[in-house]
Amino acid sequence: MNLLKKFYSQDTIQHQFLDRDIKLWREELEGIEEEIIFLKNFFETAKNTAIKELISDKLTLKLNVKQLENEVFLSRLNNFSIKLEGMNECDDIQCETFYFNDFVDFKIQIESFLSQYRKLKKTLFLKINSYNKSENSF
Repeated sequence: MNLLKKFYSQDTIQHQFLDRDIKLWREELEGIEEEIIFLKNFFETAKNTAIKELISDKLTLKLNVKQLENEVFLSRLNNFSIKLEGMNECDDIQCETFYFNDFVDFKIQIESFLSQYRKLKKTLFLKINSYNKSENSF
């Protein structure tokens, strides 16, 4: 896929990358929302009581915190998308720099959250996999 055309201006290219990041973040946050619901339901299933015991209260609490943070980031992302529409009204580089700096700050925050969530999910999956291996070794 050729994302950039020769005739695109630098502003158009910047806007395409901003839009692309926002779309990817939205998909990621919506996926996290579903994953957390799945994981919480999975741990609550009667057949998985042994796994639930393996998952500490601390990890369960972290999962709940990430669920709340995810909801906040979804809301912030929606608000941020609306705010970025103001960038289209900019007449000078100073105005665009203001919006771009906000974007960079938001990008750092949301990508940090996404990284933390991936680490938590990896920890949970490692515990589940180690349990499954021990169950299947008998």
